[in-house]
Amino acid sequence: MISTEGIEYTISYTVAAYSSTDAPAHRFQAITEDGQIASELYVDMNTLIIENIETAPQYRREGIATELFAAAEKRLPEVLHARPEHRTEEGNGWAEAVGGDTEDHQDEDEVEDPWN
Repeated sequence: MISTEGIEYTISYTVAAYSSTDAPAHRFQAITEDGQIASELYVDMNTLIIENIETAPQYRREGIATELFAAAEKRLPEVLHARPEHRTEEGNGWAEAVGGDTEDHQDEDEVEDPWN
């Protein structure tokens, strides 16, 4: 892929945990010609909800995260944004800009008890 700044990146896919305490996830990365990770997108293996998208500051505003989202949509049967209340303000803006569906289920602790 070539960014809006004309920089060439390779998009890779693997299964990897977002952190040492997380379960494995679908991981998409944009890697520069010299091997630096410019951006990463993690998608939950079971729910297909985006766990995290992050682009290094020096590579932002080049369309890289949008390309990772497009790569995920091509590879996976579905990719869902987390609900707005589970995203940062910046994440909300990005989700609106790239489009796509948002998760629609509630966590167990968010479901109202009909008996109370």
